[in-house]
Amino acid sequence: MKSDRFLIKAAELYYRDGLSQEKIAKKLHTSRAGISRALIQARKEGYVQIRIQYPDQSDLKLEKQLEEAYGLTEVLIAVPACDQSVDQAVSLQAVDYILRVLKRNMIFGMTWGRAMAQFVTQLEKDERLRSLSFQNVKIVPFLGTPGLISGDYEYATTYSNTLATRLGNALGCVSYNLSAPIAVNGEKEKEMVESIDDISKVLRMAEQADVALVGIGSMGDQSSILKDGIRTEEEYQQLRNRGAVGEAVGRIYDAEGNPIDEWLQRKMIGISLESMKKIPIRVGVAHGKEKTDALKGALNGKLINVLVTDVETARMLI
Repeated sequence: MKSDRFLIKAAELYYRDGLSQEKIAKKLHTSRAGISRALIQARKEGYVQIRIQYPDQSDLKLEKQLEEAYGLTEVLIAVPACDQSVDQAVSLQAVDYILRVLKRNMIFGMTWGRAMAQFVTQLEKDERLRSLSFQNVKIVPFLGTPGLISGDYEYATTYSNTLATRLGNALGCVSYNLSAPIAVNGEKEKEMVESIDDISKVLRMAEQADVALVGIGSMGDQSSILKDGIRTEEEYQQLRNRGAVGEAVGRIYDAEGNPIDEWLQRKMIGISLESMKKIPIRVGVAHGKEKTDALKGALNGKLINVLVTDVETARMLI
């Protein structure tokens, strides 16, 4: 066993002075492996104690709890600064994550909704874009546009095609439109629309996406499915009675993340939940008490493997 003096000397040079293990080995006339073992032993003996100083705007311990509870790749919990709203803080965390993982030659797909619109707005004003390059990145929407265009201009800007175009402009890369309604009259019409070359091309790219950004919708009265007239209030209540808890990519699912609206499945133009689950990085963005059940369903069904939310929602999920 190395002497205490040697362990402390190696630890000082490595942790205090910042020397590499190779340089320490040369300085102390020993091997790099010997230094590595000494550093491990110094921690075991208590000569080195590592303490992580968490910043105020973080809750990393809670993030780890959620990652372990749901088998997630990563959780990002937004803690608003004094001049931020929760929406802004969550959007900023989503932007940070996407700018970190999005690389050249990737396909990036996204859904619809207010959380997606807030993400794009936050990204558009991010100064880091000046020094980043997204060479050959392709932006694709995951679903078509509602046939009943809302009279609410702000709400209409949350449609998937609109957001994909804005995101492509912000990143300086190509974006595609899914030039189709979000839902048609039946299976025959769906097959006909999806056989159109321009539409089938975008759908194939969506299924081959490397990164998905997904808004998680609740089954509340402000649901996009209800607001856009895709389902009537009576039909919507029947789905609730059958156990529906949330919506992702326009698909309604139950507490285990299984699609529950077979009628809508046969009419929807866009990527399915099963296809989305094959995408390597699936980032879900949502927060608020009303989204808890929807998020639990998405997490249980492995619809997402990365979660961006706020502290209050994270605690409710635990």
